[in-house]
Amino acid sequence: MTHFARRAPPMVLLLLVALPLLAETPPVPPIALPQARIDAIDASQWPKLRILATILDATGRLVPPKALKKLAVVDARKPSAPPLVLYRQGKPDEAHKDATLQTRDKAGVPLAAMVVVAGYQHEAMRDGTLGPRLRDALVAGWKQFAAGDRVNALWYGDRLYRSHALKGHLGALDDVETRAEACQTALAEARAGVALTLGAGDANDPNNPLPLRGTWLCGLQDDAKRVGAQLKTATFKGHFPRLFALGPPFYDVKRYCAPPPEELEGFGPFEAHNAARQQDARDRDATAGKPAAFAASAFDEAIATLLLDARPGEEPVIVLVSDGRDGYFRELDLCEAHPPKNCQGLVDKLQLKACIGAFLDQRVAASQVEFKARATHWLGVLRAAGIRVFAVGLGAIGRDFELERLRLLAERSGGTWRLAATEDAVGQEVLATMAELSGQLVLDFQQVQDDGADRPTALNLALDVDVDPALARVRVRAADGQIGDARPKFRSAARAAVVPEPVSTRMAAEATMRGKIAQIQDFLGYRTYLVLCWVLAIVAGVMALGLIALVVLKLVRRLRKPPVQGG
Repeated sequence: MTHFARRAPPMVLLLLVALPLLAETPPVPPIALPQARIDAIDASQWPKLRILATILDATGRLVPPKALKKLAVVDARKPSAPPLVLYRQGKPDEAHKDATLQTRDKAGVPLAAMVVVAGYQHEAMRDGTLGPRLRDALVAGWKQFAAGDRVNALWYGDRLYRSHALKGHLGALDDVETRAEACQTALAEARAGVALTLGAGDANDPNNPLPLRGTWLCGLQDDAKRVGAQLKTATFKGHFPRLFALGPPFYDVKRYCAPPPEELEGFGPFEAHNAARQQDARDRDATAGKPAAFAASAFDEAIATLLLDARPGEEPVIVLVSDGRDGYFRELDLCEAHPPKNCQGLVDKLQLKACIGAFLDQRVAASQVEFKARATHWLGVLRAAGIRVFAVGLGAIGRDFELERLRLLAERSGGTWRLAATEDAVGQEVLATMAELSGQLVLDFQQVQDDGADRPTALNLALDVDVDPALARVRVRAADGQIGDARPKFRSAARAAVVPEPVSTRMAAEATMRGKIAQIQDFLGYRTYLVLCWVLAIVAGVMALGLIALVVLKLVRRLRKPPVQGG
């Protein structure tokens, strides 16, 4: 589908499906640059507060701390009240001498990052200049990760490739589904805290030690340089990019106008005998309880990795560098060579072209309906887990409606969307995204409370920022869309946070008890733990009934005992 409506206006049918999704009220406002944004509020140590914030200029570039003439945290419900804390030129005011303003890396807030990259063999990436530009941008951007960040890369085409620290598989990105069983074993060992049997290394070699207990070998990696080196050597291959895995399975020949001439990696040719053989293999795997191939998407896998392996205190993010393509990218060529049934018999070329276009438009509309349902689920999970998506759209090869999917996921999750409209812009947009992650601001201060004031149950905070344009090199957008040098106004949308109740001795004891129970469950396994609980409950019930029966029997004997006769 390399020629199909890449930059054309959206179709009416597509708009009818897409607009309801785009019109939903987002809990996080979309990017309106320039912008000051509160990313997160940590009130767990009240009255101490930690705020993570991002300040971008009109071009989406990060405003450095040295350019902040004023940065104030204000109560959005009381705009005229004094700020909760005020920084001038990076230094706090007299009322908050102990407050600090640092970038994320200096404040010691680590990232838990999954970087998802389109790695299929589009001509522009495999043979053109886009592939080298993309790779160079990733290599340069990878240097932005700081010590303490845990990262992994997910390179997707027909198959999904991720970095694994499994013995014998350190040289290159590894197939996720091929290593699924080993990764499940590695996850179980990490959860149990036992010695890792599948890890690369030598217990007797201090220069090549075994991974620490509790490390998931297939999850986020401590060695960002090794992952970056693997990403640098990854190759562009495959014709069926599996970003979201929308629609019927990619191996289902009914999905296409005709069997594609290219092989699906991990499946083989779309031939009858091979399809039958693969179906038998899938049936055997299903009977054996093995996960289905081609079921998980790259985006699902990225979310799952963070949910399974991100640690408390880490900032979980997904970086998407993609054109948004999902599924066979030469579908138009295939349908023109083998028209759909309802288009066969048309002699007029214009009518045939219109018929094929309408057929593919319906396919697009159906995928939009499915994406809407999937995106609703994804965004719920992302918000609950505090995961933000940062997307760089490869506009040189992307279609508008597919790029819009990336934008929606980024902006609705609290991240940032950037469009690399040309191949030349890929490097600067990837670097801007990585710089935003490394340059996130961390504001630490203690909230001053009036004597006798009630402890608040919730906060509703916003940022008020004044930037020195000369130091920030800030450019702003005028009403006509032109970029000028007028002084920008940075005022963030409000963000709410709950102030937790103080932890009492009883609550601490209950939390300790729950932790001990969780450890027992991990040690025994949940099913064994459940059976043991039932056995103990039955034994305790029998003992209780026996005790009650004994007490009743003694009472009955005492009541039946004849009274002592007087002499």
